[in-house]
Amino acid sequence: MPLEPKTEIEAYAWMLCMHLDAMTYRLRLMPPDKWDWTPAPAAPTARTLASHAWQWLICDRQHIAERDVSKHARIPEPPSDPQAMCDALQEETEKWRTLILELTPERLEAERYQFAPENSRTVRWFVCHMIQNCIYKNGQFATLFFALGLDGIAPYDAPFPNPIYEQCETMRKAE
Repeated sequence: MPLEPKTEIEAYAWMLCMHLDAMTYRLRLMPPDKWDWTPAPAAPTARTLASHAWQWLICDRQHIAERDVSKHARIPEPPSDPQAMCDALQEETEKWRTLILELTPERLEAERYQFAPENSRTVRWFVCHMIQNCIYKNGQFATLFFALGLDGIAPYDAPFPNPIYEQCETMRKAE
């Protein structure tokens, strides 16, 4: 996969798989005793985030492959072992990478249903649904990762754009 996608299809694969790879990488670093930790009762756990992403990846892949929902298999329960969950998520990431890269522009326009004919969608919609869902899950997981102190010990220092512009201007003046 090129670092800079050249087509819509490559961009979809890059965006989805980049976030899934990052999430899986961090999940593998999560101590097993923290998989069910939450900073607040209303906040999701790492296990919930991984399971939710994994199950919807399987579900939407079925919607893309088979338009007739009555032919879909029920989604399996996620693995309870953290590393097995990471392996399953990585396997699903690779299935999606292959699926997306094999799509054609015409196939992106193919009509599918999300559970019922009144919920008509295109294949493109399902791909974008997974991108949105996994970006959101990755962001939620990153917050847990930071809250547990697993991403450094210093407070988060967001890279706002104006200081970067100022640094560029300073460098230009120095030339």
